[in-house]
Amino acid sequence: MRGSIVLVTGAGSGLGEATARVLAADGARVICGDIDEAGARRVAGEIGGEAARLDVADPRSAEEFVRWAMEHEGRIDALVNNAGVDYVRSAVEMTLEEWDRVQHTNLRGPWLLSRAVFSHMVGRGSGQIVNVASTASKKGWANATAYAASKHGLLGLTQALHAEGKEHGVRVMAVVAGGMRTGFFRTLDPPPPPETLQPPENVARAILFMLCQPAESVIHELIITPMTETSYP
Repeated sequence: MRGSIVLVTGAGSGLGEATARVLAADGARVICGDIDEAGARRVAGEIGGEAARLDVADPRSAEEFVRWAMEHEGRIDALVNNAGVDYVRSAVEMTLEEWDRVQHTNLRGPWLLSRAVFSHMVGRGSGQIVNVASTASKKGWANATAYAASKHGLLGLTQALHAEGKEHGVRVMAVVAGGMRTGFFRTLDPPPPPETLQPPENVARAILFMLCQPAESVIHELIITPMTETSYP
């Protein structure tokens, strides 16, 4: 990844932070985007990258983030769509506002960011996009209707974008991640025991592996879960 310019969304904490650190350690210059601008700037400062506030669900924010990165760095080699959100609600308890926020963050956001970088990558004849999916993209479970719908949709988006980009040297891939030791489960009572989850660094290294494949090959989808994962298979 030495010399590559990589955008990472949700880079202020959790898997996004771990991914930014792993890619930077491999030589990439990482542009950190997060709705938590302070978190993104903290991570960027520690890895020698750059940062800006990014609300992936806001079309203007997404477009301005990519435009700023292009003006600042001159090109974008890879995009990691990591930012995500969930509400633990039954289908009847979830509000329309909550449903929309999940879909806009988890599905519309990756489309907005991908759309913003796609023409640039096609024009250059190279580029990579990794969408962070979930075991919820493979199997739905109770109190996760919005999340499962968004992640199933993200896999479809990934496949369709790759079909559009592959003839132009653009790879679009999905990492299907199981439970991680991040703040994602903080609203659960009780949260899963940490020993049943995987460190986010494990998933970040899987993303690095996907991005480092030779140009003539592509890892369409990589599934990585804790050995104790209950939602897959």
